Amino acid sequence: MIDSPLWPETALVFTYDEHVGFYDHVPPPAACPPGDFPSDSPEGEFDRLGFRVPFIVVSPYARPGYVSDQVTDHSSVVRLLEARYLLPALTGRDANAWPLLDLFDFSGPALLDPPPLAPAPVDEVQRAACRAAFGG
Repeated sequence: MIDSPLWPETALVFTYDEHVGFYDHVPPPAACPPGDFPSDSPEGEFDRLGFRVPFIVVSPYARPGYVSDQVTDHSSVVRLLEARYLLPALTGRDANAWPLLDLFDFSGPALLDPPPLAPAPVDEVQRAACRAAFGG
């Protein structure tokens, strides 16, 4: 990926769609409803965010080691694209979402040439057990 000529213009966003049933001690916060009309869903008005899920940004402009304290949700990704390309909001939810701009440092790409990864430690006993069990 970093060898690609597109790396200097890349921002990859990884997030989960669901919390996978893991417990979270922080209750979901209130949120702007996504639509302009009342919901007829038995789930309610969708005026709260969900449980927290992992969110990772990979980019040469990502701030190394940075952890944001902003409340975000999946519509924050849409809001980032709207901010970048000067697009109008689709709903009230994305219009009020945090645009993730604190995750980036656009004054200079700190990770344009990222350092090499440290070699992964290999447990030779486990490797031998895997080869014995699965071949190779």
